[in-house]
Amino acid sequence: MTACSYFKGKDPPDAVSQVTIQQKKPQKIDHYFPIRCNQFLKIWLKKYPWLVYDELLNLMFCALCRKHGVKSGGSQMSLFYGTDNFRSELLNAHHLSEAHAKALLMEAASGSPVNRATTELMVRTMSKVTLGRVENLFRSCHAIAKTGRPLKDFIWMCKLDDMKGIDIGPVFRTNKSARMFTYFIAEVERKNLREKLEKSSFFSVISDGVTESFIKEVKLVYVQFAHAGKMHCQLVGAQTVEGKDPLAIKTAIEKTLDVNLRLRLSSQDWAKKLVGFGSGGTAGIEGENKGVTLLLKEIQPCLQTVYCFAHHLELSYKAVFQNIPLYNDVTELLCSIYHFYHTSPLRKRSLVAAFKELHLRPVMPSHTGDRRWLHGLQTALHNFLRGYPAIIQQLHAESEEGSETSQNKAKDLLEFLLQANIIKFAHFLVDVINVLSILSRVSQNRNSSIADVFATLESTLEMLQMYQKRPGPKEHRMDLITHFHTDCLRGAESISAVRNVVLTHLIKRLQGCFVDASQDVVKATVIVSFKLWPTKLNQEFGEKEVSILTSHYEPVLEAASVKTAEVDTEWSMLKLEIYARFQNIQKLTWDFVNSIYVHKYPNILKLVDLVLTLPASSAEAERGFSQMRHFTSHTWANVKAESLTDILVIQLNSPDINHFDPRKAIHLWNTRTPSSAGHTRPTSDSSSDSESRCESD
Repeated sequence: MTACSYFKGKDPPDAVSQVTIQQKKPQKIDHYFPIRCNQFLKIWLKKYPWLVYDELLNLMFCALCRKHGVKSGGSQMSLFYGTDNFRSELLNAHHLSEAHAKALLMEAASGSPVNRATTELMVRTMSKVTLGRVENLFRSCHAIAKTGRPLKDFIWMCKLDDMKGIDIGPVFRTNKSARMFTYFIAEVERKNLREKLEKSSFFSVISDGVTESFIKEVKLVYVQFAHAGKMHCQLVGAQTVEGKDPLAIKTAIEKTLDVNLRLRLSSQDWAKKLVGFGSGGTAGIEGENKGVTLLLKEIQPCLQTVYCFAHHLELSYKAVFQNIPLYNDVTELLCSIYHFYHTSPLRKRSLVAAFKELHLRPVMPSHTGDRRWLHGLQTALHNFLRGYPAIIQQLHAESEEGSETSQNKAKDLLEFLLQANIIKFAHFLVDVINVLSILSRVSQNRNSSIADVFATLESTLEMLQMYQKRPGPKEHRMDLITHFHTDCLRGAESISAVRNVVLTHLIKRLQGCFVDASQDVVKATVIVSFKLWPTKLNQEFGEKEVSILTSHYEPVLEAASVKTAEVDTEWSMLKLEIYARFQNIQKLTWDFVNSIYVHKYPNILKLVDLVLTLPASSAEAERGFSQMRHFTSHTWANVKAESLTDILVIQLNSPDINHFDPRKAIHLWNTRTPSSAGHTRPTSDSSSDSESRCESD
């Protein structure tokens, strides 16, 4: 029998229906059909080769379900243990059951050895029809998870496939099957991640937490690693935290790594590879993260801790400006102007007309409350200053011709817009934000190394220190001006005192960004950024830095079979060859350099991999939180960490819908599903009661 026959669901020949004589208690076939019994058995066994009839016990059972240990609840259980009920309803029900379908698929793949050709052999063994149907079901589950839709959508997607004429068969169309398929799709990605980590010599752990009203405190755990000059940062899983003390956070991190990757952080093999720990550094938990750092350093003393630079920058900015009255006045003014025009199409059209009358390109006021806090404020300030003359003209007209309410609002806005200190501080704020936005953009770039962030930080501090001594370019234009776009400004207060206070506190906070990391080690990471290399060959460039890194990470490098005594020499020779061979060094990448020189200079390139492994931010965790919020807003409230992990792993780690290949997940499903068809997780309970209630068919 082919593996696809379970989908057909045809009744046996008409003669077989004669076997089912209505009776209160099923008896042996011979008692009622002494003449035609053998004929009917031959028909059944020919139609369903998986049936076996035991003449001694006078029982019929399913040989495939017994062979693979697949049991199912309900009336189909008798065919696993054997039954003397030969009614066609029983055989057809078992024939179309998920348990029997799974046994057929396991039989089709049972001869496949676990090696690199496993998937291809399975595809050849299983029929094309069967594989196509199962592939469609797996693709539906992948698409649901990838787009953040709730898994209960699987039911109506199956109905939609039926309406479109897509053949998906009559089984595996339940929410329980959707959870099971989703688990194995995610399991393939976890398996791939573990294989990558095993090939890598070093890795760092990144952890960040979030608390929402509908879920508990959740930690997202990532691993960052580099192999052959290529940096990777991937999600491991989500884990709820029982408490906020450092030990609870460390335990949650270790549990996430162990459950999802079977990676025991405290084991000697993995502890030798651990080189960095990245934390979100959100408000109020820096003390907890320091405690976690100390606990992790007990596992690996060479560990470097770096708080998320994007978080630290945001916290520093808000802490400095929140107590500055002028800052609050400017931000409130921007919000008021935005709402003044956003809530009234008539005013918006009037403002556009004012732009055209002044021969200016229309630039509408924008909102400052964008989730991208720095970018939103920067855009709002630029739009405000560029559209200032048109806004003033429209407000003057509104204060004379509009309704009483509009006139009062327009007069209040004009009162603020014509104050000199407001306009001057807005220009000063633009100068500061223009500098900080570059730093924020670099820190959130996936391709930025810790060296790129540190170098940009030093440039930022120099610019801010320069603004302490003299006004920035935007503020300088307003220093001695009493009119702005022909409008007379009221008051002549200087903002130099406020500027010095703001810049002093901002510089102090930014200088503490790498307080828990070795400053020498962080500065030495400059060797991995080609953008920071000298334009022309400098014999001494990088020699001191390589020595510092080698000395600090000597135990880790030796555990990775790096010959530390040869690193300095290889660095000098590699540097000479790169300058001699390539003209535009700033465009080089380490994966390209590895492809050319890995066999010649393996030790220094291993050190480069180590430096690329050090995290500079937890921006990836922020992207994970965004996906998590979208997912939890569309699904049940009491979602378990295991189910949340599966969804997030598929969303963030798996290929997109167009490039997803379900065959590896299908093979894993065939080979690793336990004997009970109701279990979706090999090592844990499949779902909570709340999930079952919310996902019930």
